[in-house]
Amino acid sequence: MKITRISKRKNRRLFDIFIDDEFSFSVSSKKVLQKFGLEQGQTFQPDDFNKLREKIEFFEAEIILLQFLGYRFRSKKEILIKLTSKKISKSTIDALIAKYEAKDFINDENFAESYILDLITHHPQGNFAIKQKLKQRGISNEIIKRLSEEYLSGETEHEMAVKELSKRKTKFMKLEPRERRNKALAFLQRKGFSYTCARECIEEVLFIEES
Repeated sequence: MKITRISKRKNRRLFDIFIDDEFSFSVSSKKVLQKFGLEQGQTFQPDDFNKLREKIEFFEAEIILLQFLGYRFRSKKEILIKLTSKKISKSTIDALIAKYEAKDFINDENFAESYILDLITHHPQGNFAIKQKLKQRGISNEIIKRLSEEYLSGETEHEMAVKELSKRKTKFMKLEPRERRNKALAFLQRKGFSYTCARECIEEVLFIEES
């Protein structure tokens, strides 16, 4: 097996590798070519070539993973979706996840805790909505239950609902009482707050002064 051509794609960083005059694979940058010593005329035994391909794929997948983790914590499911979308083999994904789970860079409980606290602080919404978002991100029922008991009490939900209503109090207070109740209730329920919580908070924030 011989590298017969290496060509850079127009308007992209990719380099295409041709083995025995047929396209074989691409690498993401000149840096990868240099790191693995890929050059025209280079020859390989089939086994050596396959091992090299695996090393290159792992190297490039690791870059993608670290960039993905650089913005915020990610759940294991989010990472699987991201890497799979990049056409990375299952064996490489499994090896990469195992490596970073061992380093505690991938940890669903840590992710879920951070995610819950971020929502409570910056994007208040009902406990039901938060739990659904965690499920969508692949968090186990066991972790959700444990963290819900710690962070998602009825009192916390009440505080979040009051906070959201208070932001829009001026707008709601311009409405007639019946319309005010209905629109405020619809607003809170869209955010996942329970009916009971929503009604209590509406009375507290939008009607207490009138009683």
